[in-house]
Amino acid sequence: MKLGEALALVQQRQETGRRRKLFLACGFQPLHLATFLRAHFAERFPEEAADVLTGLYGDLERALAMAAESQAESAAVVIEWSDLDPRLGCRSSGGWGPSVESDIVSTSRERCAQLLRNVGDLASKMPLAVAFPTLPRPLFGHTTGWQMGLAEAELDRQVAELIADAARLGNVRIVQTSRLAQVSPVGERGDVNMELAAGFPYSLAHASALALQWIRLLYPASPMKGLITDLDETMWSGIVGEIGASSVSWSLAEHAQVHGLYQQQLRQLSEMGVLLAVASKNEASTVQEALARTDLYVPRDALFPLIANWKPKSEAVAEILQVWNVGAESVVYVDDSQMEMEEVRTAFPSLTCLQFPTGSPAKVMKLLEHLRDLFGKPALSADDALRQSSIRANAQFQEAARQTSTNEFIKGLQAKLTFDIQKDGSNHRLLELINKTNQFNLNGVRISAGEWLQFLSDPAAFALGVAYEDKFGPLGVIGVVAGRQSGGRLDVQTWVLSCRAFSRRIEFHILDYLFRSGNAEKIALAFTATERNQPLQEFLASLGVCTAPGEECIVEREAFLQAGYEMPHALIVTGERKPMDVVL
Repeated sequence: MKLGEALALVQQRQETGRRRKLFLACGFQPLHLATFLRAHFAERFPEEAADVLTGLYGDLERALAMAAESQAESAAVVIEWSDLDPRLGCRSSGGWGPSVESDIVSTSRERCAQLLRNVGDLASKMPLAVAFPTLPRPLFGHTTGWQMGLAEAELDRQVAELIADAARLGNVRIVQTSRLAQVSPVGERGDVNMELAAGFPYSLAHASALALQWIRLLYPASPMKGLITDLDETMWSGIVGEIGASSVSWSLAEHAQVHGLYQQQLRQLSEMGVLLAVASKNEASTVQEALARTDLYVPRDALFPLIANWKPKSEAVAEILQVWNVGAESVVYVDDSQMEMEEVRTAFPSLTCLQFPTGSPAKVMKLLEHLRDLFGKPALSADDALRQSSIRANAQFQEAARQTSTNEFIKGLQAKLTFDIQKDGSNHRLLELINKTNQFNLNGVRISAGEWLQFLSDPAAFALGVAYEDKFGPLGVIGVVAGRQSGGRLDVQTWVLSCRAFSRRIEFHILDYLFRSGNAEKIALAFTATERNQPLQEFLASLGVCTAPGEECIVEREAFLQAGYEMPHALIVTGERKPMDVVL
C-alpha cells in the first residue's frame, strides 16, 4: 500500500460510527507506521475505523506500561535493536567497537528480561501482535560483514530466547519473520535518512508490510472448518481404478513426493481438529483398499465421511456437508481436475475450491502454505482433538435417533452437561465458538479477542461455557452464553451452540440454569435474525417469545418454569464456586 492510499483510506473513515482503539508500542517515532496500521484496519473492516494510541518517543518500556493502562482492545508492538541498547541504533553516539561489545551484550540481556516482563503484563490485559528486530543488525562487531562474530551470535541468541519465551505467553502472537521477508526484503526495510531526520527507521514499504501483518494477527479471519479432497492425482499419483491400489504412489522414490507432502499436510490439519472427507469418482471397494495401505501418511480414520461413486462430485459434497452440518462457506474443496472443480463450484458458490497443481512442486508448496493460512488458528485446545470423533458420534446419534421416539431416545443418552462459570480469558475455545458458529447464534455478532477480554473484566459480566458428553462419546465445549446481570434481569448478548449439539435439549438446560443460579426474573436476549440462525429462531418460537424487529426478546422466569420442560441430563457446575453435581 502506498502512503497516499493509506492517507486516503484513513481520511474516508473519519466519520465512521464504530471505532476501535489500538495501541502502537514502539521505541521510535510512530509516524507513518500508525497511518498504515489505521489504513490496513480500514481494509480489514470496511464499516469501522481504528484510533491508534501511541507512547512516548524513545521509551518502549513506558509505552508498554501506557498500553496496559489504556482503553485499547489490542496492541501492536515492535522491538528493534536500539530498544535492546541505544548503541545498536543510528541515532546514538555511544559507539559499537570492540571495547564496548561485552557491555552492549550485557545491557541487551537485561533489556530482554525487562521487555519480556512488560510484554507479559500487557498480554494479561489484551492480545498483542509482536514483531522482534525486523531491521538488519547494525554495524556491530570486529569481523567483516560476511562473518558473524561471537558478540553478534550472542545478541541473536538473546533475541531467539526472547521470542521463544514470548511465544509461551497467552495472547501473544508473533510476526513470522520468514513470511515478512517474502513481502519485505531485509535489505529494503530501513531508511537511514528518515531515521536521522525524524526518528522513523523504516521505509514506507516495510512500514506498510509490518502493519498489515499486525492486523492479520490481531484480527484473524475465522479458520475454515473442513476440507474435502479428491484422491486420484491429488491424494496420490495415478488412477487407482486403472493401476490398482498397490500401484498408486506418493513417495520420493516414485517421483510422487508432492502427493506425500499433501498427505502430511492433511494429517497436520486433522491433528488441528479440521474435518477431512473424501469425494472420489471411483469404486468404493477400490478406494477402501487403497486407503487401507499402512504407508499412507494421513490416517484412514481421519477421513469421514468417505464418498466414492460415479455420481457428480457436487452430490458427494452435498452429502458430506449434511453429515458435518457445516456451511459451504467454511469448507475447502481440493481437486486436480478443473472441470470437477467448476461443477462443484457451480453447485456451491461459497465453497473455496482449490486446484491441486499436479506436475508443479513449487505450486504444490504454495497450495500447502495457503491451506495453512486458511485453517491456522492462534492456539489449539483439547476440544480440537475431539472434533473428528464427535462428528462420527453425531452421525451415530442421528441414526439412533431415527429408530426411536425423541423423548425415549434423549432419556437413554446417559448424558452429562458441564457448565463452567469461570471468566477465564485464556480459554480460547469460547471465543472461537462465538466467532465461527452460525446456525444457533443469537445475533451473529463477532467479537475480537480484545473486546472479549474487556468484557470478562467487567464485574457485572458473566460467561458460561457448556461441555457435553453422552454414551456416544464427548463433544467437548459446544456452547457459550455471555451477558450482564442487573438485579433480577439477565441481559444475554451472546449465545451460541455448536451444530454438533443440536436436538439434545441442551438449550433448555441453559435457560433453566440461568434462571435458578442467577435468581433472575427475566432473561433479555439480544436477538437479531441472520441468514443462518434459523435453528435459534425455531427454538425461540418454541418458547413463544417475541422476535419481531425493534421489540425486546424476553423469556420470563415464571412462564419458563411453569411450562415444565424436561431436563433429561445430569449437570455439573464448575468454576468460581465449589463444583457440585446436580441432576435436574
